[in-house]
Amino acid sequence: MPQAISLSDQTSKLSSGAKSATVSYQYRFENERFTTPLQELEFDGSGHGHFRFKKKESEEIVNELTVSSSVLFQIQSLFSQLNFLSSQENYQHKKDFSHLGTVTISQTQNGKERSVRFNYSDNPAINQLREIFQNIVTQETRFFELETVRATDPLSTPAQMRMLDDELRSKRIADPNRFVPLLKDLKLDEGVPLITRNHAERLLQRISKEK
Repeated sequence: MPQAISLSDQTSKLSSGAKSATVSYQYRFENERFTTPLQELEFDGSGHGHFRFKKKESEEIVNELTVSSSVLFQIQSLFSQLNFLSSQENYQHKKDFSHLGTVTISQTQNGKERSVRFNYSDNPAINQLREIFQNIVTQETRFFELETVRATDPLSTPAQMRMLDDELRSKRIADPNRFVPLLKDLKLDEGVPLITRNHAERLLQRISKEK
């Protein structure tokens, strides 16, 4: 029998939801030399938002984004550690590494907003934050590419699976569980090569073991 929820509990949850909605985060990466010169994340305190990117000679793509609670907690903790909104620290290293691309990280909360822009930093916390954001970008890019290839060019799915495998091994995927439903579908999909189905099964086993 479902447990009754008191009015005070409901009010607390609504208050918590309203509080999270007042916070938003943005990450933007730009490098005109890259095949994908623009990548951008934007989401609120509940993890809901959008992932936007543009490849050269292609139209801009905007996909819905949901950041998992565990990854969101890491992001929120790092912003708190940096005291981001109140800090005036310039995170840019004294040397210019603009060939690596430029990052813009922003936080908005209760009407207060701050953005920082840099291409290289020696601040450990801001670098960790940048890495998490970039891992979300890698994750959402791979998910989009895998879904697209599955629908339009199934014979190319083995190559996508190899790239996903490499990204999982090198810890460049923010939340591996993001791929679990898709991999479960792929392992049963007779429209893709057998090598893809077998690879999907192996990745599912690895993700399960690493939880």
